[in-house]
Amino acid sequence: MDYNLSSIRNQVIDDKLDDTSFDTAVVDRFINATQREIFNSFELPFMEKPFSGSLPANNRIFEYPADLQVLQSAVITDPAGATRDITGLMVPYKIFNQLYPNPATGEAGPIVAWTSYGGKMYTSRPIDLPYKMDVFYIKKPDVLEDDIDIPELPEEFQELLVLGAFKRVLQRNEDYDLAGVIGNEYNDNLDRLVSRYGFRITGQPVIMKQPNRRAPRRSR
Repeated sequence: MDYNLSSIRNQVIDDKLDDTSFDTAVVDRFINATQREIFNSFELPFMEKPFSGSLPANNRIFEYPADLQVLQSAVITDPAGATRDITGLMVPYKIFNQLYPNPATGEAGPIVAWTSYGGKMYTSRPIDLPYKMDVFYIKKPDVLEDDIDIPELPEEFQELLVLGAFKRVLQRNEDYDLAGVIGNEYNDNLDRLVSRYGFRITGQPVIMKQPNRRAPRRSR
């Protein structure tokens, strides 16, 4: 079976709902909502993405990649090839504004502090040299729109997308008892997949710890 939006939608409508007249647009929204929920809850290897860009001299505002969700690391390289990790120089924007109220007027120099705001990096003064910057980050998932669109979750997550969408349909229909049962099945599958994908070769976890997600049984 193909792994794409069409096949996942058909599994929800045919195998779970057994209702071929159900609104496909609703199912598609719930499939996308399930994928976003997973991306928003964990940091797993297949969500990671590198990006290389240029930081022109005498500038202090730089745009991140459009799909950046969580910045993990930023490394700059000067024209001579020397590299420096500037991740630890990041300052929360409110404190940054207090410390550097007029950054554009400062004398150009190396990066000593920077902040993030509105999808951009702001340095505390214009930079003195043209740098190359390598960014490592957790990406946002692309929206699944066309039938042949492939989720950004590995194929092993297909049943999880089906269960997540099915649970949301049941909640929409106010069938909370069955939604709770399906929710527990979803969480069990999610735990197994996160356990499989969430460890490096070193055995160190790369995921965010999650609370117990088992849903309590609820009567209608």
